[in-house]
Amino acid sequence: MGRQLGGTASGVDAVTVNRIFHDHECHYYDERFAIVHDAASARRALREVETLLGQPLPQAARVLDVGCGTGWFAAGLHRARPDLTVIGADLSVGMLGRAREAGAWPLMQGDVGELPVAAGSVDVLVARGVLHHLPDVGAALRSWRRALAPGGAVVLSSEPTPAADRHALRLVRILLPLLRRPLSGEEDFWEVASMAANLHVFTVPALRELAVGAGFESVELRTADWLSTLVLTASYVTHGRRPALARRVRWRRLESAAATVDGRLLDRLLPPGLRHTIVGALRP
Repeated sequence: MGRQLGGTASGVDAVTVNRIFHDHECHYYDERFAIVHDAASARRALREVETLLGQPLPQAARVLDVGCGTGWFAAGLHRARPDLTVIGADLSVGMLGRAREAGAWPLMQGDVGELPVAAGSVDVLVARGVLHHLPDVGAALRSWRRALAPGGAVVLSSEPTPAADRHALRLVRILLPLLRRPLSGEEDFWEVASMAANLHVFTVPALRELAVGAGFESVELRTADWLSTLVLTASYVTHGRRPALARRVRWRRLESAAATVDGRLLDRLLPPGLRHTIVGALRP
C-alpha cells in the first residue's frame, strides 16, 4: 500500500500529526491548491460526485463529507444542490473554520477514521483525498460502511498512487533550483510535517482489497489524472518558495484546463499505472 506512519520517535501518533499540520495548512491550503469557493467550483464538485456515483444525487439525500478540509464538497454540494443535507466532518478545527467561511454547514469535529455518527444515517459519504491521511484505512472503511443507509454509497476521489509520488518528486527536483530560495527553519519544519501527514499511496488492487475486506460488495475503482496534479504540485511548491511570483500565475485557470485535458484525453491514453489518483464508488 505504500508508505505508512505509525508514530514518530517522540511518540506523537499519526492522527495528532495530521491534526497539527492541517490546523496550520488551513491558512494557505486554498491558495496553494488553486481553490476558489464559488458557483463554478460548486458545479464542478457536484459533477465530480455524480460522475463517480454513476447517477444524480437523490433528492434531499443526506451527504457526509469526511475530511472535508476547507469545504470543496461540503460547501460546493450545498451551494449547487440546496435540497441536500450536507454535513462536513474533519479532524482539524482550523479546516472546519475555513469550510464554514466557504459556506459549509453543519460541521462536526472528530476523527473521521472512527465516525461518531449513527449507523445507517448517511445516504452518500464523500471523501476527497482523505484515506491516505488515515493510519488504519481498513478500520476507516468499516466505519464508513456502518454509517451508510441501505442503498448508500461511498464516493472516493483524489487518493494518490505510487506514480503520483514519483512524478511529483521529479517535478519538485526541477523546480527547486529554478526557484532558488532556501526555506527558513520554520518553513522547513512544516515541509517535513506535510510529508509526515501523508501516510499512504495506493494501487487499485490494494485499495480494492481493503474495501472488500471492509464489507463492500460493489467496488468500482480506477485511476485518473496526470497533468492537473502536476499543475497543483507546481502551484504548491511555487507558493511556498516564491509567493509573490506564484500570485502572478493564474493557477486556477491552468488547473481547470489541465483537468479538462486529463478527462478528455490523458485518462484514456495513459496506462493506468502512470495516472496519479484513484477515484470510484463503493457500495455494500
